[in-house]
Amino acid sequence: MSQRITPIYQAAPGVPPFSVPTWLRPVGLMRASDPATQAIDLWPLAGGWIGFSQLDVVMRLEGGLSVWRTTPKALLEAAADKAAAESWLERLSAPRGDFAGLAMDRPHLMGVVNATPDSFSDGGRHLAASDAISAGRQMAHDGARILDIGGESTRPGAEPVAADEEKRRILPVIEQLVSDGHIVSADTRHTDVMAAALDSGAHIINDVGGFADEGAPALLGRAYAANPDKAFAITMHMQGAPQTMQANPSYDFAPLDIYDWLAERVTTLEAAGLPRTHIAIDPGFGFGKTVQDNIDLIAWASLFHGLGVPVLYGVSRKSTIAKVMQSETGIAPEAADRLAGSLSLGVRVIDQGIQMLRIHDVPETRQALTLFNR
Repeated sequence: MSQRITPIYQAAPGVPPFSVPTWLRPVGLMRASDPATQAIDLWPLAGGWIGFSQLDVVMRLEGGLSVWRTTPKALLEAAADKAAAESWLERLSAPRGDFAGLAMDRPHLMGVVNATPDSFSDGGRHLAASDAISAGRQMAHDGARILDIGGESTRPGAEPVAADEEKRRILPVIEQLVSDGHIVSADTRHTDVMAAALDSGAHIINDVGGFADEGAPALLGRAYAANPDKAFAITMHMQGAPQTMQANPSYDFAPLDIYDWLAERVTTLEAAGLPRTHIAIDPGFGFGKTVQDNIDLIAWASLFHGLGVPVLYGVSRKSTIAKVMQSETGIAPEAADRLAGSLSLGVRVIDQGIQMLRIHDVPETRQALTLFNR
């Protein structure tokens, strides 16, 4: 089981921020367009549609995690390392550049197309290339700006797929959808498959394994050097591997542990030649996490803007929805019956400035976001 350390809220603990390990979580969130923002000191969150007026300053002290709620101005006055505080605030507030041609000052939908026989939600429905292509075209018509094509299930307990088989499943789909003019992402953990997907025209590599496969970061660096318009990376956190990730996930406090892990992966990709402007991150909701870890990742989504890159969340139809409902009602809805929970979680993170949602139910999610944005 996770050994969760509960953050304790208290008055300023007498230890200057950044004299110990420190993280900043934007709170006091408001729509930037709200007329009430004229009366407060509202900082833009990632240059987007949300702003923040306060921060939770999280410090790791000897007794655990201390949280002090303050304003950006007061933080700068109290920080032991003002340069570190200024750097954090800059990463939190600076506008994000376009990602794969999409402006990051508004939320976007990534449609899931699993060309697999065994994915947890839609396994087998799109195994034939023609079915996957049709599904991708429909998702684009319904409002998905990115089409994420996967040929290997990464559900809990899933077995690996041979690279040749993974390529056989996804490459014809990628080629056709790119030819149609869509922005296409290849969902793969394997360097060989990544290379073939990029050669087939994929704009983005979406790796649930965090580009840990040998040669993967270097491949993205070379791809960027060859064609900067088609070399974007989304690096996700997963504790363990799909076969074992839900056996015994363990964190001190998941949002902070995952933040630090993702920061290291962003640094690794940068060192390999892929600029930060071409990197996005995904905290990996449901991948090697308990229900409480996943709930924490939703509540603390704004923290991840501190990495200074666009953020994607994939909450669609996840088993956490079923487990929460089972504890409340005694009934665990099947994957296809988790739309309401998916929409609720999606809106919660969009309301924290998250720029991309990976989803199965495109028209319904688009409708929810359209009303949310009014």
